Formats: sequence, C-alpha cells, structure tokens
Amino acid sequence: MILRLFSVVSAALLVLGVPAVAGPALDILIEEGKSAELDAKQYQQRVELKDYMAKTLPVKMQRHGIEARIIAAKSDYAGGGRQLLVVHYDRYNPGKTAARIIVGFGAGAASLDVTHALYDGEKQLMTWTDGCGTSEHWQRLVNKINDNAVLKLKEHYGL
Repeated sequence: MILRLFSVVSAALLVLGVPAVAGPALDILIEEGKSAELDAKQYQQRVELKDYMAKTLPVKMQRHGIEARIIAAKSDYAGGGRQLLVVHYDRYNPGKTAARIIVGFGAGAASLDVTHALYDGEKQLMTWTDGCGTSEHWQRLVNKINDNAVLKLKEHYGL
C-alpha cells in the first residue's frame, strides 16, 4: 500500500511539473516499533504516524533535491548507489485531546521521539535523534520531524 501510494505521489508530482531529482537517492525504512511490545491501540497510533510520514517525507525530500522512496523492509533496500535512511520511533505519547482543548497552555501535548540512521550499504554514515511535542494535531509532530530530517540530510549532502 505504501509503495503504491508513493508511486501515485511521484506521478502526481510529474504531472504538476515538479522536476525529477538528480541529487542523492535514498530508500527510507520507517520502523514504528514491534507490535508485541505495544498494546493494540499504541501500535495502531504508530502505524498512523508511519503512514503519514511515508506519504509526506519523500515529497519533502524531493523538494530539496533528494530522491527518496519508502521501502517496506530492510530486505527491500536496493543498494547500487542508493543510501538507506532508517527512521525508528523510540517513543510516542499521543497526549490528551480533551486537555489540549479545555485547558490549553500545553496541557495534554503529544510528543514523538525518533532515531535516524543513514547507511551506505552496511556502513553506517551517521545517526541522530530528534523529538518534538505539540499541543496541536499529531500530524505537526511528523511534519516537524520530517523538516528536521531534510535539513540534516541537506547539510550532510551539501545541498
């Protein structure tokens, strides 16, 4: 499903006149965590985060000259000049919607902590952690993490 979604997004970008990217090429693996370590609701929330990130991160990267595609498993990593970015969800707190609405002032805030690792083949090139919180909708967490990842990779690639 994620790969089909990426293909649709890529085709839409071409139709809209967004040029093909000639810069670095990445395969992105998003690890939401093991379902056995989380209860059903926690796992489902992380899957929602992953699906949203899979939809938005490649588009953001392409806007900044990095060709990116989502892969479903590490075994799908193509190699051959492509690098692998692994995004692992360390912690996610969905917060409390009622507290955000009624109390405000940061009460009930959602937060997300992730670890990124960039590989070229089996060689780890860099790793970093990132995290953020918001008293607004959880999608803002993913957007901020995505923005930070793009900035980090642009710095790494000299873009």
